[in-house]
Amino acid sequence: MPPLSVLPLITSLFGFGGAQNVPTPVVPGTCGLTFDGRIPQTATPKLFTTDKSPFNPTHVLGKDVTWDQVIEFPIIPQSRFDKQANTKPVGLSITDKSVFLSGTEGLETELRRAELLLNNRNDTVSGLVTWHLSVRTDPSRPLNYSHEYILAFHEAQDFQADFWSLKVGAPLLSPPGTPPDKTFRLEGWKWDNPVKTFFQTPLTDDVWHNFGIGLDYNKNLISLLYSTNDDPLKLVVPPTANNLSGKAPTTLGETHFGLQKRPVGANLENFLFNGSQPKGINEAFFFGGIFQDNSANGCITV
Repeated sequence: MPPLSVLPLITSLFGFGGAQNVPTPVVPGTCGLTFDGRIPQTATPKLFTTDKSPFNPTHVLGKDVTWDQVIEFPIIPQSRFDKQANTKPVGLSITDKSVFLSGTEGLETELRRAELLLNNRNDTVSGLVTWHLSVRTDPSRPLNYSHEYILAFHEAQDFQADFWSLKVGAPLLSPPGTPPDKTFRLEGWKWDNPVKTFFQTPLTDDVWHNFGIGLDYNKNLISLLYSTNDDPLKLVVPPTANNLSGKAPTTLGETHFGLQKRPVGANLENFLFNGSQPKGINEAFFFGGIFQDNSANGCITV
């Protein structure tokens, strides 16, 4: 289905104050994109190791791990917005080797990471934009939902905070004995006390979960559209205050999509190095339809 202009939602989504501020209607199918990370049918895993990849070809991976060892193309139905572009979903996997060597923190011994990274693109972390992504479980290699996973997030330029994050699994600082939690959460600015949770919904196997994350960096507002499988996106979180801009040097930054598995245990305020991970990790998750609308004129793909 082509992009649609969501005219009834324009005022509510981005907080335009009156009729004189409502953007000019656009023709369906003409949403401008600031980024398109959907993967061509002809792509091979090797593409992700080259400068032709839409994402960073070397990050964020385990030390001495390359993208062609992580990427696969599952034989599953296309996500809603992959169908639109005739592109294909990707599978990302993590193992015991998925230990990232950070340039600022060193070897992050208690994280497991495989994250598609979009960096050095200030146009994707400013203005009015809408991120789209679809996610789906790999039932043959399930996640361990007693751990917290980040599936997508906007990281600050100094790497010390996340402006928003899409998570699943038991929250990082849960009390001992907390049961596994197979629920999505869209959370806000990391340093809010308490951190805001804008949306929660169960994660169902063998279903595409579609997210449209609206970001107004000018007014520090976040909104969310959501659907499953081929259903059109619907507004589930109206524009809500959330720190998206920070203060220098935390402004701008970069966006990640993938698997970041956090540890369980004690002293998890420093989760890069404390806590523990099980041995023999073999987990995967499917991602599809990653792109970003330029929503400055109110155009949002649904």
